Amino acid sequence: MTAKEVEERGYNLDIKNPHTVAEDHGDPETLIRDLNKAEADIAAMKKKLKIILSEALDR
Repeated sequence: MTAKEVEERGYNLDIKNPHTVAEDHGDPETLIRDLNKAEADIAAMKKKLKIILSEALDR
C-alpha cells in the first residue's frame, strides 16, 4: 500500500490482509446445536462425577 493510498483512506490503517483466505466456520445453527450438546454432555458428566465422589466420601 502506498502512502497516497493511506492518505486517501483518511490514514485509517485498519486494512484487511488481501492474501488471507476467509475461513468458513460452518453453519451457525449447527455450531450452536453442537455447542448445546457438548454443554449438556459436560453437565451430565459433572453430575456423575459428583455422585461418584459423594459415594466415595460416604465410605
